[in-house]
Amino acid sequence: MNYKSFFKHGMIAAVFGVFTGLVLFPGQALAESLSETLPGASNLVLQNLDYTDHLQTLPNYDRGFYYSQALHIKVSGTKPIEKPYGKLLHLRADIAEFSSQAWLTVDTTGGKRDTVRGKSQDLTEDALNVLQTTLDNVRNFGGKVIVRICYDPWFDGHSNTTPEHKWVMRHIEQLAPVLSKNVDIIVALEMGMHGAFGEMHSDTAITYPRVAEAVNKMLQLTPPELKILTRTGNYSAAVLGFENWGVDFHIDGDVFKQIAEAKGDTMYRVGMFNDGYLGTQYDYGTWGADCKTSICREEGVAWLEKYSINTPYGGEAVETANGYEVINTPEFLAHEGFRTHTSYLNLHWNNNVIDRWKAAHFSGKDYEYDGTKIDTLTGFKFIDDHLGYRFVLRESWLPDTVFAGEKLKGKLKIQNEGFGNLTQKRNAKLYFVTDECKSETLSEEGEIACFALDTISAPILYADTLKDVDFRNVHSRTIKVEDGDTTMTFDGTNEIDFEVEVPQKPGSFSLYLLVDDVYFANEMGSLVHPVSPNAVPLGSFFLTSKKNSDAIPSGRALKQNKPAIRVERADQKIQIRDSRALRDGTRDGRGDRIFRVNGSLLKSK
Repeated sequence: MNYKSFFKHGMIAAVFGVFTGLVLFPGQALAESLSETLPGASNLVLQNLDYTDHLQTLPNYDRGFYYSQALHIKVSGTKPIEKPYGKLLHLRADIAEFSSQAWLTVDTTGGKRDTVRGKSQDLTEDALNVLQTTLDNVRNFGGKVIVRICYDPWFDGHSNTTPEHKWVMRHIEQLAPVLSKNVDIIVALEMGMHGAFGEMHSDTAITYPRVAEAVNKMLQLTPPELKILTRTGNYSAAVLGFENWGVDFHIDGDVFKQIAEAKGDTMYRVGMFNDGYLGTQYDYGTWGADCKTSICREEGVAWLEKYSINTPYGGEAVETANGYEVINTPEFLAHEGFRTHTSYLNLHWNNNVIDRWKAAHFSGKDYEYDGTKIDTLTGFKFIDDHLGYRFVLRESWLPDTVFAGEKLKGKLKIQNEGFGNLTQKRNAKLYFVTDECKSETLSEEGEIACFALDTISAPILYADTLKDVDFRNVHSRTIKVEDGDTTMTFDGTNEIDFEVEVPQKPGSFSLYLLVDDVYFANEMGSLVHPVSPNAVPLGSFFLTSKKNSDAIPSGRALKQNKPAIRVERADQKIQIRDSRALRDGTRDGRGDRIFRVNGSLLKSK
């Protein structure tokens, strides 16, 4: 793949097109198109907000660089992990003591070697509780976890430790309830269970049918929210029912289409992890060299591109083997990562590769991540910020005024600059913030309520959840590969229309979007925030209790019993007319003020 031509023809065109066209500065043409496509859109005004990516590394811990931590689970007396090493944890739990094939200690004293092995048996209640307590501690720490369970003691690379197949299946039955209970924090299950490091190699007990049966058992016993990954595309193909994958594993082929239709949503639940990532053009055997008998890189990447759209993909970047093409560079990953939806990598392996990324200047252009303008932009910084999803609010359109009995209609443009997409559903809510409010009842079902926070003076009115908006569908860019060249066919800018109920009390409101624990790349809020540090401001509007084409009474004026304030529209301009006296006590009609023109706040003269 010619990733250099991608940056030349795809990225650069997109960058300058976006910054001068529709994403940041839409202009009159877009306003006219909105009027034609959205009911009442002629009343929508582009809000005066900061729509830029502020280049922060965001605390979204279901993606990014992970910390690994081992847990050796004994029959009894195991101490759970009390403090995870990081917010995104790669939990490497071994159950070697429950396999007669796994050695635990070797006594080399004297003249006799006495090897102590585990015992193939049911997982004990103590062992299962230790796993659950560890996951609870990750949750309490505010983190997320990638789980891998295997029989390699202490994850030290031992071969032939997998027990009889019946015991693997039995342990899956026992582990499934614990995993199912914790899908809220589990990013993915790397289905080890077989081989050294749980990577499905170095074990004579491993066969494709056994791996397929084990993974399918786990799929049956766990909810669809749990994404399950195998070590290679070949293993995933076996799980999905392919037999001659070198011939049939092509997403446009008839056999593939038949299997995809039969598997349904399971096609989007089964993925793979890659612990030989970028080491060679074959990723150290992850992809085949003979495309007639194995899944080669392009076929595998095309599969991940389409069917891992909401399934995590990641692993460990490694050093280049002698004599092979060097592809473990930020520039290569900045191309292929968008196709594979790469969402996580090991922070410490390979440390030489990671250190080079930290020292290397990123030479690409990717919207605000422009290596030609930012001398301090490293390859590591680019990769770290683009693993998984990265949302940037690019436009927010709201009406100036909403009348009683109407719904608030708005339009957002949100760009996903990351390699991948959300892999789990997140609730999206709109919050109305006003400076006037009386106590009401707060309903979790979405009914209007008002409450105040100790750290702020502005109370919040809570509106309905955006039930029809699923941020898993705020997709990242798409790239077309043809004849060795690449072009970007979608730049990741997603349009979202919404329509929600409004508070019952008139007044001026600021609107905020909160997508559960997801941070946007726009300027992050402070700790003292009217909603939440990760809430995104969408702009403001005025709610009036009486519809009047000539004058809109101000909620503030109505309450304070002061001389009437009228808000009037003149084309796209809003004027305030009031009867307040000037400083010298006279009134000469100079009270008119234009306070918003197409969303821009202007000072009165």
